[in-house]
Amino acid sequence: MLYAVRVRGIYATALVALALKKGYLLSDLSRTMLSRIQVPVSARPPNITVKHGEESRDEVVIHGFPYEAGERFERDLLEEVGHAAVRRSILGLRSVVDARAVEGCRAEGPGGVEIVIRGGECPQPGSMVRLTVVRSPPGESVVEGRLGVELTGLTARVSHPGSGVRVSRHLSGEEAARALKAVEASGVDLNRFSVHVRSGARLVGEEDLSAEIRRLAREAERLWGEGPGRELAVVSRGEYLSLVYLPSTAKRVMDGLRAGLYPTVNNHHSLKSWSSDAEGLLTDFAEEGVREGFWGAEAGDLIVRFISSRLVGRTAVILHRRPDGETIRLGPFRVSSYRPNAGRGGEIVLERTFRSAGVYDGLGLERRPGDRGVTSVFLGDWLTVHEYYDRAGRLLGVYANVNTPPEVGFEGVKYLDLLVDVVKRPGEEPEIIDRGDLEVACSSGLLTDTLCREAERQAERALGLLKSRYP
Repeated sequence: MLYAVRVRGIYATALVALALKKGYLLSDLSRTMLSRIQVPVSARPPNITVKHGEESRDEVVIHGFPYEAGERFERDLLEEVGHAAVRRSILGLRSVVDARAVEGCRAEGPGGVEIVIRGGECPQPGSMVRLTVVRSPPGESVVEGRLGVELTGLTARVSHPGSGVRVSRHLSGEEAARALKAVEASGVDLNRFSVHVRSGARLVGEEDLSAEIRRLAREAERLWGEGPGRELAVVSRGEYLSLVYLPSTAKRVMDGLRAGLYPTVNNHHSLKSWSSDAEGLLTDFAEEGVREGFWGAEAGDLIVRFISSRLVGRTAVILHRRPDGETIRLGPFRVSSYRPNAGRGGEIVLERTFRSAGVYDGLGLERRPGDRGVTSVFLGDWLTVHEYYDRAGRLLGVYANVNTPPEVGFEGVKYLDLLVDVVKRPGEEPEIIDRGDLEVACSSGLLTDTLCREAERQAERALGLLKSRYP
């Protein structure tokens, strides 16, 4: 089946290129996109919406219906970029499930998933209930559900029992008025059913919208009327939802896709992914020069060198992003130096003096006030090396963090932590730690297979480096 894709955000052009390469239809493109590239556009409502995340521009949100449409697009994206961390919505948003009620207005769903029941009275513990998943944030193990059946289509959602009508805020006044006429024409009893008109309704006529509302209402009434079965089960699969974190290596692949359709400098998506406007403005300026023929894609490399050099003498942070979505802000550090020609892409050295006592994570060594940390961030490399010294300048230990090649912005640097690390204490052999955390992330699908293999390879490499550099 041919699925239609709608794209938005900083990855939009690259996603258009990917969709065309993988055989998708394009739907509901923005005016900016239509003005940039000459590609065929379908009049169908989109099955899949893909955009950058609201909380992090390093993430791509994939929202698909039917469920398998979102699954397929995620699979195609991961096949293309190779390296990514993925958090998925379990069960599927607006999936209808049969669950067993337990104490505390909760239920056990298929696969042992815990469902918090919202709205209405709490069912009798031990009884079987039919409910709809109404909230299921990607990566979280507990979902929220509501008793009743809610079914999704490309242009509308219908709930039973329910009442009233809502219209997507993305529809214009004229489009909303047309949608309300279609709801009325459907003949659905709004005292028994709730109807939500989706943004895709703008792409169809009133008759098609009315027909889908009637079809969904009939099916919702049937599913609710037959009652729950005796077994925990997904009765009707809803919408696919996932968040795909794109590290620097994946962003480079996206740069290449974008460059096939529109002038693009190196590091385009890495620079655009920072939350401030400064990196994006520099990128826009550089790409204007590419379009005018003043320079080539390597202007993006110059931007990275420019930003890195401007960090020297200032404070900066490390945004240590974990595969589960948590971002730890390390620092602040003082940027002591930048060597553009060191290693694969330059070296940024960060320093800090510790004011409080504690323990060096991983090393298990005591940290005293006055101790000093020196962190070497190697651009283009997979290792970030932390050296720890006491007041007298004696080396206390070394901690090599395995991570994706760092990205640079005016705030500092960021990377995806790959969980496994290598430590070296004075007089001892270096050792790999936290390998179990990496294995769990890999076996659960949180990290892609290619990224898991690379993490293992880099950990072994770090073991050799620490052994040779810190005898």
